Amino acid sequence: MNDLSRRGLSQLGRGGSPDLPRACVSRRGHAALCAGLVVLILAASAPAAGWRGDGSGLYPQANPPTQWDSEEGKNIKWKTEVGKGNSMPVVAAERIFITAEPHVLLALDLKTGKVLWQKDNGYAALPAGTKVPDKPPPSVAGCGYATPTPVTDGQFVYASFGTGIVACYDLDGTRRWIRLLDLPQVSEFGRGASPVLAGGKLLVSIGGLEALDPATGNVVWQAPEAKPTFGTPAVVRIGDADVAITPGGDAVRVSDGKILARKLFASTYTTPLVGAGVAYCLGPPAVAMKLPAKAADALQPEKLWEFGDLEGEFFASPVLLDGLLYAAGNDGTLYVLDAATGKLVYKKELSIRAAGGKPGVEPANIYPGLTLAGKCLLVGNDEGETLVLAPGREYKEIGRNVLDKGSGASPAPEGKVLLVRAGKRLYCIGEK
Repeated sequence: MNDLSRRGLSQLGRGGSPDLPRACVSRRGHAALCAGLVVLILAASAPAAGWRGDGSGLYPQANPPTQWDSEEGKNIKWKTEVGKGNSMPVVAAERIFITAEPHVLLALDLKTGKVLWQKDNGYAALPAGTKVPDKPPPSVAGCGYATPTPVTDGQFVYASFGTGIVACYDLDGTRRWIRLLDLPQVSEFGRGASPVLAGGKLLVSIGGLEALDPATGNVVWQAPEAKPTFGTPAVVRIGDADVAITPGGDAVRVSDGKILARKLFASTYTTPLVGAGVAYCLGPPAVAMKLPAKAADALQPEKLWEFGDLEGEFFASPVLLDGLLYAAGNDGTLYVLDAATGKLVYKKELSIRAAGGKPGVEPANIYPGLTLAGKCLLVGNDEGETLVLAPGREYKEIGRNVLDKGSGASPAPEGKVLLVRAGKRLYCIGEK
Protein backbone atom coordinates (compact mmCIF):
# COMPACT_ATOMS: atom_id res chain seq x y z
CA MET A 1 0.00 0.00 0.00
CA ASN A 2 0.91 2.74 0.22
CA ASP A 3 -0.27 0.95 3.32
CA LEU A 4 -3.96 0.02 3.52
CA SER A 5 -5.89 -2.62 5.39
CA ARG A 6 -8.91 -4.54 4.31
CA ARG A 7 -10.83 -2.41 6.71
CA GLY A 8 -9.91 0.44 4.47
CA LEU A 9 -7.23 2.51 6.17
CA SER A 10 -4.41 3.25 3.83
CA GLN A 11 -1.37 5.13 3.76
CA LEU A 12 -0.07 5.31 1.22
CA GLY A 13 9.51 11.33 -8.39
CA ARG A 14 11.38 13.48 -11.12
CA GLY A 15 10.24 16.44 -13.14
CA GLY A 16 10.85 18.43 -16.30
CA SER A 17 12.86 21.59 -16.76
CA PRO A 18 11.51 25.13 -16.82
CA ASP A 19 11.62 27.30 -19.92
CA LEU A 20 14.69 29.51 -19.78
CA PRO A 21 14.84 33.09 -21.13
CA ARG A 22 16.47 33.33 -24.57
CA ALA A 23 18.85 36.18 -23.86
CA CYS A 24 19.96 38.80 -21.36
CA VAL A 25 18.49 42.03 -22.64
CA SER A 26 20.85 44.48 -20.94
CA ARG A 27 24.05 44.58 -18.95
CA ARG A 28 22.13 45.91 -16.05
CA GLY A 29 19.70 43.01 -16.04
CA HIS A 30 22.34 40.46 -16.95
CA ALA A 31 23.56 39.73 -13.41
CA ALA A 32 20.08 39.46 -11.93
CA LEU A 33 18.78 37.38 -14.81
CA CYS A 34 21.72 35.00 -14.79
CA ALA A 35 21.43 34.66 -11.01
CA GLY A 36 17.82 33.72 -11.61
CA LEU A 37 18.96 31.16 -14.18
CA VAL A 38 21.19 29.54 -11.56
CA VAL A 39 18.23 29.24 -9.20
CA LEU A 40 16.07 27.76 -11.96
CA ILE A 41 18.74 25.28 -12.99
CA LEU A 42 19.28 24.19 -9.40
CA ALA A 43 15.54 23.75 -8.91
CA ALA A 44 15.24 21.81 -12.16
CA SER A 45 18.06 19.46 -11.17
CA ALA A 46 16.75 18.83 -7.66
CA PRO A 47 15.20 15.38 -7.21
CA ALA A 48 11.46 15.20 -6.74
CA ALA A 49 10.09 14.60 -3.27
CA GLY A 50 6.97 12.53 -2.85
CA TRP A 51 5.78 9.22 -1.44
CA ARG A 52 8.49 7.97 0.92
CA GLY A 53 10.88 10.58 -0.43
CA ASP A 54 12.06 9.02 -3.68
CA GLY A 55 9.87 5.97 -3.08
CA SER A 56 12.51 4.01 -1.18
CA GLY A 57 11.72 5.18 2.37
CA LEU A 58 15.44 5.93 2.82
CA TYR A 59 16.55 9.29 4.23
CA PRO A 60 20.23 8.60 5.00
CA GLN A 61 21.17 12.29 5.42
CA ALA A 62 18.48 12.96 8.02
CA ASN A 63 19.33 13.22 11.71
CA PRO A 64 16.14 13.68 13.76
CA PRO A 65 15.83 12.83 17.47
CA THR A 66 15.34 9.21 18.43
CA GLN A 67 13.13 10.09 21.41
CA TRP A 68 9.88 12.05 21.66
CA ASP A 69 6.68 12.12 23.68
CA SER A 70 3.62 14.31 23.08
CA GLU A 71 2.31 14.07 26.65
CA GLU A 72 5.56 15.33 28.14
CA GLY A 73 6.25 17.62 25.18
CA LYS A 74 9.64 16.00 24.74
CA ASN A 75 11.26 17.10 21.48
CA ILE A 76 7.98 18.45 20.10
CA LYS A 77 8.93 21.64 18.23
CA TRP A 78 5.39 22.38 17.05
CA LYS A 79 2.08 20.76 16.21
CA THR A 80 -0.53 22.07 13.78
CA GLU A 81 -4.03 20.90 12.99
CA VAL A 82 -4.20 19.98 9.31
CA GLY A 83 -7.22 17.66 9.20
CA LYS A 84 -7.54 13.94 8.72
CA GLY A 85 -5.77 12.05 5.98
CA ASN A 86 -3.26 9.29 5.36
CA SER A 87 -0.93 11.15 3.01
CA MET A 88 2.64 11.91 4.01
CA PRO A 89 3.99 15.43 4.25
CA VAL A 90 6.57 16.42 1.62
CA VAL A 91 9.00 19.33 1.83
CA ALA A 92 10.34 21.88 -0.65
CA ALA A 93 11.76 25.39 -0.16
CA GLU A 94 11.12 25.35 3.61
CA ARG A 95 7.46 24.54 2.99
CA ILE A 96 5.53 21.40 3.92
CA PHE A 97 2.81 20.15 1.59
CA ILE A 98 0.13 17.75 2.79
CA THR A 99 -3.41 16.79 1.80
CA ALA A 100 -6.46 16.44 4.04
CA GLU A 101 -10.01 15.19 3.72
CA PRO A 102 -11.81 15.35 1.55
CA HIS A 103 -9.77 17.16 -1.11
CA VAL A 104 -7.65 19.90 0.49
CA LEU A 105 -4.00 20.71 -0.21
CA LEU A 106 -2.18 22.68 2.51
CA ALA A 107 1.20 24.38 2.73
CA LEU A 108 2.88 24.97 6.10
CA ASP A 109 6.01 26.77 7.16
CA LEU A 110 8.62 24.16 8.04
CA LYS A 111 10.12 26.14 10.92
CA THR A 112 6.93 27.27 12.66
CA GLY A 113 4.14 24.98 11.45
CA LYS A 114 2.08 28.01 10.42
CA VAL A 115 -0.44 27.26 7.66
CA LEU A 116 0.64 29.41 4.71
CA TRP A 117 -2.24 28.50 2.42
CA GLN A 118 -4.83 25.83 1.77
CA LYS A 119 -6.78 25.08 -1.39
CA ASP A 120 -9.92 23.07 -1.97
CA ASN A 121 -9.89 20.69 -4.92
CA GLY A 122 -13.46 19.47 -5.05
CA TYR A 123 -15.69 19.27 -8.09
CA ALA A 124 -16.60 22.97 -7.67
CA ALA A 125 -12.97 23.92 -8.34
CA LEU A 126 -12.93 22.27 -11.78
CA PRO A 127 -13.02 24.41 -14.93
CA ALA A 128 -16.45 25.49 -16.15
CA GLY A 129 -18.02 22.94 -18.43
CA THR A 130 -16.31 19.94 -16.82
CA LYS A 131 -18.69 17.01 -16.68
CA VAL A 132 -18.70 15.61 -13.16
CA PRO A 133 -20.34 12.47 -11.77
CA ASP A 134 -23.45 12.69 -9.63
CA LYS A 135 -21.42 11.48 -6.65
CA PRO A 136 -17.77 10.72 -5.96
CA PRO A 137 -16.47 7.16 -6.20
CA PRO A 138 -16.98 4.97 -3.12
CA SER A 139 -14.34 5.06 -0.42
CA VAL A 140 -14.25 3.33 2.94
CA ALA A 141 -14.14 5.87 5.76
CA GLY A 142 -10.67 4.84 6.91
CA CYS A 143 -9.22 5.36 3.45
CA GLY A 144 -11.06 8.51 2.43
CA TYR A 145 -9.92 10.63 -0.49
CA ALA A 146 -6.71 12.12 0.95
CA THR A 147 -4.47 9.06 0.99
CA PRO A 148 -2.19 9.78 -2.02
CA THR A 149 0.91 11.76 -1.04
CA PRO A 150 1.69 14.91 -3.08
CA VAL A 151 4.88 15.15 -5.12
CA THR A 152 6.97 18.26 -5.74
CA ASP A 153 9.83 19.09 -8.09
CA GLY A 154 10.80 22.14 -6.03
CA GLN A 155 8.89 24.55 -8.28
CA PHE A 156 5.41 23.06 -8.33
CA VAL A 157 3.46 20.65 -6.17
CA TYR A 158 1.14 18.01 -7.65
CA ALA A 159 -1.68 16.39 -5.70
CA SER A 160 -4.14 13.65 -6.62
CA PHE A 161 -7.24 12.65 -4.69
CA GLY A 162 -9.43 9.58 -4.46
CA THR A 163 -12.14 11.48 -6.34
CA GLY A 164 -10.03 11.30 -9.51
CA ILE A 165 -9.07 14.97 -9.34
CA VAL A 166 -5.44 15.92 -9.99
CA ALA A 167 -4.13 19.46 -9.47
CA CYS A 168 -0.92 21.46 -9.74
CA TYR A 169 0.08 24.58 -7.76
CA ASP A 170 3.17 26.69 -7.49
CA LEU A 171 4.78 26.83 -4.07
CA ASP A 172 2.90 30.02 -3.18
CA GLY A 173 -0.49 28.42 -3.77
CA THR A 174 -1.35 29.73 -7.25
CA ARG A 175 -3.13 27.02 -9.16
CA ARG A 176 -1.50 26.06 -12.42
CA TRP A 177 -4.17 23.57 -13.49
CA ILE A 178 -6.79 21.17 -12.16
CA ARG A 179 -8.53 18.31 -13.94
CA LEU A 180 -10.75 15.31 -13.34
CA LEU A 181 -9.94 11.81 -14.60
CA ASP A 182 -13.41 10.35 -14.49
CA LEU A 183 -12.35 6.71 -14.76
CA PRO A 184 -13.78 3.58 -13.14
CA GLN A 185 -12.39 2.87 -9.68
CA VAL A 186 -11.00 -0.65 -9.59
CA SER A 187 -9.66 -0.76 -6.02
CA GLU A 188 -12.07 -2.01 -3.38
CA PHE A 189 -11.50 0.53 -0.62
CA GLY A 190 -10.65 3.67 -2.57
CA ARG A 191 -7.55 5.07 -4.22
CA GLY A 192 -4.26 5.11 -2.35
CA ALA A 193 -1.48 5.25 -4.96
CA SER A 194 0.53 8.48 -4.98
CA PRO A 195 1.56 10.53 -8.03
CA VAL A 196 5.12 10.15 -9.31
CA LEU A 197 7.23 12.49 -11.46
CA ALA A 198 9.37 10.62 -13.97
CA GLY A 199 10.68 11.13 -17.48
CA GLY A 200 8.99 14.50 -17.85
CA LYS A 201 5.60 12.96 -17.01
CA LEU A 202 3.30 13.00 -14.00
CA LEU A 203 2.23 9.40 -13.39
CA VAL A 204 -1.07 8.83 -11.60
CA SER A 205 -2.98 5.63 -10.83
CA ILE A 206 -6.65 6.49 -11.25
CA GLY A 207 -8.25 3.91 -13.57
CA GLY A 208 -5.07 2.24 -14.76
CA LEU A 209 -1.71 3.97 -15.03
CA GLU A 210 -2.00 7.40 -16.63
CA ALA A 211 0.66 9.93 -17.67
CA LEU A 212 -0.12 13.65 -17.60
CA ASP A 213 1.84 16.59 -18.93
CA PRO A 214 3.08 18.32 -15.73
CA ALA A 215 2.78 21.73 -17.39
CA THR A 216 -0.85 21.44 -18.51
CA GLY A 217 -2.44 18.40 -16.88
CA ASN A 218 -3.32 17.03 -20.31
CA VAL A 219 -3.32 13.25 -20.67
CA VAL A 220 -0.24 12.06 -22.60
CA TRP A 221 -1.05 8.35 -22.52
CA GLN A 222 -3.12 5.80 -20.65
CA ALA A 223 -2.31 2.17 -19.80
CA PRO A 224 -5.66 0.83 -18.54
CA GLU A 225 -4.31 -2.73 -18.38
CA ALA A 226 -1.90 -1.69 -15.59
CA LYS A 227 -4.58 -1.81 -12.92
CA PRO A 228 -3.82 0.17 -9.77
CA THR A 229 -3.64 -1.28 -6.30
CA PHE A 230 -3.02 0.67 -3.09
CA GLY A 231 0.73 0.85 -3.72
CA THR A 232 2.64 3.43 -5.74
CA PRO A 233 4.65 2.54 -8.86
CA ALA A 234 8.44 2.48 -8.60
CA VAL A 235 10.43 4.03 -11.46
CA VAL A 236 13.74 2.56 -12.61
CA ARG A 237 16.13 3.47 -15.41
CA ILE A 238 16.70 0.47 -17.70
CA GLY A 239 19.16 1.24 -20.47
CA ASP A 240 18.02 4.56 -21.91
CA ALA A 241 14.40 4.23 -20.80
CA ASP A 242 12.49 5.10 -17.63
CA VAL A 243 10.23 2.21 -16.66
CA ALA A 244 7.43 2.30 -14.10
CA ILE A 245 6.96 -0.95 -12.21
CA THR A 246 3.53 -1.16 -10.65
CA PRO A 247 2.64 -3.08 -7.48
CA GLY A 248 0.62 -5.39 -9.72
CA GLY A 249 3.81 -6.36 -11.53
CA ASP A 250 3.38 -4.46 -14.80
CA ALA A 251 6.43 -2.78 -16.33
CA VAL A 252 5.37 0.31 -18.30
CA ARG A 253 7.65 2.47 -20.42
CA VAL A 254 7.26 6.04 -19.24
CA SER A 255 7.90 7.70 -22.60
CA ASP A 256 4.89 6.18 -24.37
CA GLY A 257 2.97 3.94 -21.96
CA LYS A 258 3.90 0.70 -23.67
CA ILE A 259 3.62 -2.30 -21.35
CA LEU A 260 6.91 -4.17 -21.50
CA ALA A 261 6.04 -6.98 -19.08
CA ARG A 262 2.96 -8.22 -17.22
CA LYS A 263 2.48 -9.74 -13.79
CA LEU A 264 6.08 -9.96 -12.68
CA PHE A 265 4.66 -10.22 -9.15
CA ALA A 266 1.62 -8.97 -7.28
CA SER A 267 1.06 -6.81 -4.21
CA THR A 268 -2.27 -5.44 -3.06
CA TYR A 269 -0.97 -2.95 -0.51
CA THR A 270 2.78 -2.36 -0.59
CA THR A 271 4.99 -0.42 -2.98
CA PRO A 272 7.72 -2.28 -4.92
CA LEU A 273 11.38 -1.43 -4.36
CA VAL A 274 14.20 -1.31 -6.90
CA GLY A 275 17.90 -1.53 -6.09
CA ALA A 276 21.02 -2.65 -7.99
CA GLY A 277 18.99 -3.78 -10.98
CA VAL A 278 16.60 -5.91 -8.92
CA ALA A 279 12.90 -5.29 -8.29
CA TYR A 280 11.48 -6.48 -4.96
CA CYS A 281 7.84 -7.02 -4.14
CA LEU A 282 6.25 -7.85 -0.81
CA GLY A 283 3.03 -9.72 -1.58
CA PRO A 284 3.39 -11.89 0.32
CA PRO A 285 5.26 -13.85 -0.85
CA ALA A 286 8.37 -11.71 -1.07
CA VAL A 287 9.82 -11.89 -4.59
CA ALA A 288 13.04 -10.60 -6.18
CA MET A 289 13.24 -10.15 -9.98
CA LYS A 290 16.52 -9.40 -11.79
CA LEU A 291 15.89 -6.68 -14.38
CA PRO A 292 17.59 -6.74 -17.80
CA ALA A 293 20.24 -4.19 -18.72
CA LYS A 294 18.20 -2.75 -21.59
CA ALA A 295 14.54 -2.01 -22.18
CA ALA A 296 13.47 -2.88 -25.72
CA ASP A 297 9.83 -3.52 -26.59
CA ALA A 298 9.62 -6.27 -24.00
CA LEU A 299 11.29 -7.17 -20.72
CA GLN A 300 12.13 -10.65 -19.56
CA PRO A 301 13.20 -10.34 -15.93
CA GLU A 302 14.65 -13.34 -14.14
CA LYS A 303 13.25 -14.48 -10.80
CA LEU A 304 16.09 -14.59 -8.30
CA TRP A 305 14.18 -15.91 -5.31
CA GLU A 306 10.86 -16.16 -3.56
CA PHE A 307 10.26 -16.23 0.19
CA GLY A 308 6.87 -17.66 1.07
CA ASP A 309 7.10 -17.95 4.85
CA LEU A 310 5.62 -14.55 5.62
CA GLU A 311 2.66 -14.89 7.96
CA GLY A 312 -0.43 -12.72 7.85
CA GLU A 313 -0.97 -9.48 5.94
CA PHE A 314 1.55 -6.78 5.08
CA PHE A 315 0.30 -3.22 4.69
CA ALA A 316 3.51 -1.31 5.50
CA SER A 317 5.87 -0.89 2.55
CA PRO A 318 9.33 -2.39 3.20
CA VAL A 319 12.80 -0.86 2.98
CA LEU A 320 15.95 -2.15 1.32
CA LEU A 321 19.19 -1.22 3.05
CA ASP A 322 22.75 -2.54 2.83
CA GLY A 323 21.71 -5.84 1.31
CA LEU A 324 18.84 -6.47 3.72
CA LEU A 325 15.09 -6.28 3.10
CA TYR A 326 13.04 -5.22 6.16
CA ALA A 327 9.30 -5.99 6.30
CA ALA A 328 6.80 -5.67 9.14
CA GLY A 329 3.63 -7.75 9.17
CA ASN A 330 0.39 -6.41 10.55
CA ASP A 331 0.55 -9.00 13.33
CA GLY A 332 3.60 -7.18 14.70
CA THR A 333 6.40 -9.41 13.37
CA LEU A 334 9.51 -7.95 11.78
CA TYR A 335 11.15 -10.03 9.04
CA VAL A 336 14.66 -9.33 7.78
CA LEU A 337 15.69 -11.10 4.57
CA ASP A 338 19.00 -11.31 2.76
CA ALA A 339 18.30 -9.32 -0.43
CA ALA A 340 20.70 -11.40 -2.53
CA THR A 341 19.41 -14.85 -1.55
CA GLY A 342 15.98 -14.36 0.00
CA LYS A 343 17.08 -16.27 3.10
CA LEU A 344 15.63 -15.27 6.46
CA VAL A 345 18.20 -13.39 8.56
CA TYR A 346 15.88 -13.10 11.57
CA LYS A 347 12.31 -12.49 12.59
CA LYS A 348 11.21 -10.73 15.74
CA GLU A 349 7.95 -9.97 17.52
CA LEU A 350 7.87 -6.21 17.95
CA SER A 351 7.14 -4.50 21.26
CA ILE A 352 4.36 -2.22 19.96
CA ARG A 353 0.66 -2.79 19.59
CA ALA A 354 -0.33 -4.63 16.44
CA ALA A 355 -3.16 -6.76 15.11
CA GLY A 356 -1.77 -9.87 16.75
CA GLY A 357 -4.39 -9.76 19.51
CA LYS A 358 -2.37 -9.92 22.72
CA PRO A 359 -4.59 -10.51 25.75
CA GLY A 360 -5.57 -7.28 27.48
CA VAL A 361 -3.94 -5.08 24.83
CA GLU A 362 -5.92 -2.97 22.40
CA PRO A 363 -5.01 -3.91 18.81
CA ALA A 364 -3.38 -1.54 16.33
CA ASN A 365 -2.33 -1.75 12.70
CA ILE A 366 1.12 -1.41 11.23
CA TYR A 367 0.15 0.78 8.29
CA PRO A 368 2.99 3.37 8.06
CA GLY A 369 5.79 2.39 5.71
CA LEU A 370 9.10 1.46 7.29
CA THR A 371 11.47 4.43 7.18
CA LEU A 372 15.21 4.94 7.53
CA ALA A 373 15.94 8.23 9.31
CA GLY A 374 19.69 8.70 9.24
CA LYS A 375 21.07 5.58 10.91
CA CYS A 376 17.81 4.49 12.52
CA LEU A 377 14.93 2.39 11.25
CA LEU A 378 11.44 3.54 12.23
CA VAL A 379 8.55 1.09 12.55
CA GLY A 380 5.19 2.47 13.65
CA ASN A 381 1.50 1.74 14.02
CA ASP A 382 -1.69 3.75 13.52
CA GLU A 383 -2.01 4.49 17.25
CA GLY A 384 0.96 6.84 17.51
CA GLU A 385 3.62 4.34 18.64
CA THR A 386 7.00 4.23 16.90
CA LEU A 387 9.92 1.89 17.50
CA VAL A 388 13.42 3.12 16.72
CA LEU A 389 15.71 0.25 15.66
CA ALA A 390 19.32 -0.10 14.64
CA PRO A 391 19.55 -1.67 11.17
CA GLY A 392 21.65 -4.79 10.84
CA ARG A 393 21.66 -8.56 10.93
CA GLU A 394 20.69 -8.66 14.61
CA TYR A 395 17.70 -7.04 16.29
CA LYS A 396 18.55 -3.97 18.37
CA GLU A 397 15.91 -1.66 19.78
CA ILE A 398 17.01 1.91 20.49
CA GLY A 399 13.77 3.36 21.77
CA ARG A 400 9.99 3.45 21.75
CA ASN A 401 8.07 6.69 21.33
CA VAL A 402 4.43 7.71 21.72
CA LEU A 403 2.17 10.43 20.36
CA ASP A 404 -1.34 11.05 21.64
CA LYS A 405 -2.91 10.00 18.32
CA GLY A 406 -1.91 7.95 15.32
CA SER A 407 -2.54 7.65 11.60
CA GLY A 408 -1.77 5.42 8.66
CA ALA A 409 0.70 7.94 7.23
CA SER A 410 4.41 7.23 6.99
CA PRO A 411 6.80 9.58 8.85
CA ALA A 412 8.89 12.07 6.87
CA PRO A 413 12.44 12.85 8.05
CA GLU A 414 13.71 16.26 6.97
CA GLY A 415 17.18 17.28 8.10
CA LYS A 416 17.20 17.39 11.90
CA VAL A 417 13.42 17.02 12.30
CA LEU A 418 10.83 14.34 11.78
CA LEU A 419 7.33 15.13 10.51
CA VAL A 420 4.68 12.74 11.81
CA ARG A 421 0.95 12.80 11.18
CA ALA A 422 -1.16 11.99 14.24
CA GLY A 423 -4.94 12.24 14.17
CA LYS A 424 -5.82 15.66 12.74
CA ARG A 425 -2.42 17.10 13.65
CA LEU A 426 0.99 17.23 12.06
CA TYR A 427 3.87 17.06 14.55
CA CYS A 428 7.35 18.39 14.00
CA ILE A 429 9.76 16.41 16.16
CA GLY A 430 13.16 17.97 16.79
CA GLU A 431 15.49 19.05 19.54
CA LYS A 432 14.30 22.26 21.20
